[in-house]
Amino acid sequence: MPLEQVGPRLRSALSVGLAFLFLLLSLIFTGCAPVPGSLPPPAHLTQAQAWSSSSTQWEPPLSLEESDDAVLAAGTPWQDVTLPNARPRLMAGASDPASVPPQVLWYRMTLPPSALTITPQGPRLYIPRWQTVGTQALYVNGHLLWQSRGSRVWNSFNRPIWLDLGGATRPGEPAVLHVRAAMLPGIGGALSTVWAGPEEQLEGAWRTRNLLQADLITLMRGAYLVLGVFALVVWLVRRRGGEVYLMFFLMSVCHLMSSLHFLVDSQGFALRDDWFSWLTLAGSQGSVLCSFHFLCMVEERPRPRLGLVLLVYVVAVTLAALPLWAPSLTTMLPLLRLTLLPPSLLVLAVAVLGAWRQRTPSSVLLAIWILASFPMGLHDLALQNYQNIEDIYFTPYVYLGMFTLFLVIALNRYTSALQVAASASATLTQRLAEQGHALAETHARLSEAERARTLLNERQRVMREMHDGVGSSLMSALRLVENQPAAQVDVAQVLRECIDDLKIAIDSLEPVDADLLALLANLRFRLGPRLEGAGLTLHWAVQDVPPLPWLDAQSALHVLRILQEVLTNIVKHSSAHQITFRTACADAVGRPGVQVQVEDDGRPFSPPPASEYEPGRKGLGNVQARARALGGCVQWEPQPVRGTVFTLWLPLDAPQPASGENSLEKEV
Repeated sequence: MPLEQVGPRLRSALSVGLAFLFLLLSLIFTGCAPVPGSLPPPAHLTQAQAWSSSSTQWEPPLSLEESDDAVLAAGTPWQDVTLPNARPRLMAGASDPASVPPQVLWYRMTLPPSALTITPQGPRLYIPRWQTVGTQALYVNGHLLWQSRGSRVWNSFNRPIWLDLGGATRPGEPAVLHVRAAMLPGIGGALSTVWAGPEEQLEGAWRTRNLLQADLITLMRGAYLVLGVFALVVWLVRRRGGEVYLMFFLMSVCHLMSSLHFLVDSQGFALRDDWFSWLTLAGSQGSVLCSFHFLCMVEERPRPRLGLVLLVYVVAVTLAALPLWAPSLTTMLPLLRLTLLPPSLLVLAVAVLGAWRQRTPSSVLLAIWILASFPMGLHDLALQNYQNIEDIYFTPYVYLGMFTLFLVIALNRYTSALQVAASASATLTQRLAEQGHALAETHARLSEAERARTLLNERQRVMREMHDGVGSSLMSALRLVENQPAAQVDVAQVLRECIDDLKIAIDSLEPVDADLLALLANLRFRLGPRLEGAGLTLHWAVQDVPPLPWLDAQSALHVLRILQEVLTNIVKHSSAHQITFRTACADAVGRPGVQVQVEDDGRPFSPPPASEYEPGRKGLGNVQARARALGGCVQWEPQPVRGTVFTLWLPLDAPQPASGENSLEKEV
């Protein structure tokens, strides 16, 4: 999909990215000068004296007094030179730093007293760049202050020198700086200009150059490699049609290999110099090869013949440069890098041809970027030959184009997937709307049928409760009146029980919204006057308990009937004076639940076994049967002196009634 179809947000993001890139390149081209301020200005040394020594030692002496050179001798023929100063190099050679003596070149310059003024952070020495195959050492007032370490070939040439002069100089007095460069014969070397002054003035320039020459390259390569690993994971998950992700991963690895020499610090790498050189060359060749195939995949125009020719060329150059039989790559590497020109021209031709055919902003920008990489490469080749030594290498930033292109491709595929998903979602939404309309009609019919069935079931339940509760009590009262004299029957008490049954049945129809305390409050309202009339004092000590989602009308009636039976037995048989209601959270049989306790101070009561229940008296059996229907349990605990504690435990989750629940209605 071309860039024009990506959307305004993506184009805005790309515009911001290009603006940032333009700003970064502007910083690179303009360089970094010290920031002026109220402190003394730093000294910028552009003149020095040079002398070629006859020393054959690679390692520098600890001090100039111990040196075998005539550095401090009065007759030493020093010559005035201008900084930056460079000694020419050969494009190819076969010298090995481990087997030949070096060419030693000395530089001498004076640091003015104004640059060594005492400041809060002290004076610093800042050298933007030095470059050679060999070693470098700095002496201040004859004492060794710094020397390069690690490999003589792949040293920290791309990192600026930043030294503290506070302990090596005296405020208000000039200092003499000597620079010793031990170079491989025929390779030459270069030294940039030198800055000396307060750290407050030079720190910004040093940090910016260090960022552009080393740290930013490291961050870019790290981000590039992370994105490459992400592309590899995408390819492993989706093999079909994901070759472009695999190619991007290979390209990120090759780019990292090709730029390793820009990331070398003072410690170097634990790898032989010739193999390290070959690794960077192989990475550069692999980058060009991967870029060619990546462009072919992006343009969806495979070129198998050209790809095969390019593959053979890259493999041949890489194998020919193997350190197993090739001459020393230390001096051959600049010449071998010219072998990148033919495949790079091929990549440029593919990019230009793709831009001509597609004529989209993305393809045109990519072709322009690849074309711009050639003058960048020539600039870096000149810099490697010590021309414009204070410039910054541009090659590590060339691959930003490929990096940006991959981001565009990934965003294009992501937005395409979003568009496909949005289209599928719209179609699915339309179909769901049609199905929803049909389901709504069906649901309306089912709801009407369910409403009718619910009304019928509720009507039958109420009728059954009226028959089993109030009707049974009225029949019992009628038999008592018929079979016994009226003087011996408390007709009013029997009628009160009938009215309580009727009220409890009506209360069970009120919605309680799973609130057990609301249900108990209704029971207290109904039975409180009757208990007080019987001479009982009711104490209400309930606590908040979790809601019971399963507490519907039928379950509420079971709870009310259980507590009604318990209270009736207390009034009739216990001779109690006080009753206390309590609620709490409690677990039973490994399940969370709540409990309702009714405590009285009457005669202790313990229920007999079910086999010893009196014939015709089913109160205790009904209590236990209703508790099982609710998935709970009941317990009577007689107290040591007087009183009994009745506990009703109910589960929090849906009840799991016992197998005898179906026969409950017959029992009651």
